[in-house]
Amino acid sequence: MSAKRILVGIDDSPEAQKALDFAIDLGQSLNAQVIACHVIGKLPRTTDGRVISLQTYRASIIRAFEEEWCRSLDESGLHTQKIIVDGNPVASLLTITDEEKADLVILGSRRHTLDSYLGSTSHQLIEHSPVPVVVVPPKSS
Repeated sequence: MSAKRILVGIDDSPEAQKALDFAIDLGQSLNAQVIACHVIGKLPRTTDGRVISLQTYRASIIRAFEEEWCRSLDESGLHTQKIIVDGNPVASLLTITDEEKADLVILGSRRHTLDSYLGSTSHQLIEHSPVPVVVVPPKSS
């Protein structure tokens, strides 16, 4: 396998961290650049139903992305890049795959059955990506 640019979608989930770890291991094996990406989608709501402001939410996501979620990537010794964008996760990841000329996309999966898997971000990327997509399964129980 030859991949020089690996795109990995990450968030604050254990499954995304597992995908990042896989991307780092593969990146080290292939001497590839690893590009970590987070797509900010819908704004979360507070417990009383109010939508959190975009500025507040975005600032907290950027801080977590830079300081927590990508810590192992920063310590990997690899050539890396970090990208945060707003939008639809599938469309954004496809655009970034193209713009960054990624050879491979890696995602984590929280799904356990095919029925719950259909329609997910990973399934849609498998269907539409111009490059191979690796879906790292959730931790076994």
